[in-house]
Amino acid sequence: MNGIKKFKLVGLDSNIFIYLFEKNPEFIKICQVIVDLLEKDQIQSVTSVVSIIETLSFPSPLKVLKGIETGFKSMPNLTIIDVDQGIAIEAAKLRRKYGFRTPDAIQLATAKLNRAKAFVTNDERLKAYQGLKVIALADIK
Repeated sequence: MNGIKKFKLVGLDSNIFIYLFEKNPEFIKICQVIVDLLEKDQIQSVTSVVSIIETLSFPSPLKVLKGIETGFKSMPNLTIIDVDQGIAIEAAKLRRKYGFRTPDAIQLATAKLNRAKAFVTNDERLKAYQGLKVIALADIK
């Protein structure tokens, strides 16, 4: 996994969950490896409540949506963080400095303020962020 285990606590972007729950043929294997590390207590993870919003926003049958909700609730070693004032202020700083979209800024602020040492995403643009190590899925294949 290209050293992802060395970080112990990683932030996970929404796209990781989208690929996982939708069984994206290109990325499902690497996302499942991340879940396996969580299940084996080899890493801990945090994500923003934004991940739930973004993952559940795609049109899907009710049964699929309920399955995704259950998946978030039952995923081991995943902490879902609500957006509070501290995260909002940090996200605003990131938007000003880097020009990131609001959901991306919230995700990065959530990871940073919850002491994650790395952030896993499939958005190469986020590598510009200097607050923690940003790891693209392509880098850990």
